[in-house]
Amino acid sequence: MPRTQQSAAGFVASGTWPDVELAEDAPPEAVVGLAFVLRLRDAMTGRSWSARELGRQAGVTHTTINRLLAGEVLPDVATIVRLEIALRIDLYPAGLWAEIAANTPVVEPGPSGEAAG
Repeated sequence: MPRTQQSAAGFVASGTWPDVELAEDAPPEAVVGLAFVLRLRDAMTGRSWSARELGRQAGVTHTTINRLLAGEVLPDVATIVRLEIALRIDLYPAGLWAEIAANTPVVEPGPSGEAAG
């Protein structure tokens, strides 16, 4: 499956990022990205940490943190782990896959056993 070329914030149906409703056709990574950003923002607010302070604590550039918060990029695994360690909380929305899967049609395998596309 090709990676989404559009940022998570590019799938906003209404509202101002990150306090938004996503479009119905938003890909799963946009849904997960939004959930991640909301948790990140809440954790930073709860600690009164700026992007610079979190970056210092996590070993991640403040520019990356600001781009995550703006929905411009999705985090890679290394960034997620560093931020979670610094904040001492789970940021990755584990279990969100079940909600996404409930709203996603099942793709039946084609004749060769691969998903029909």
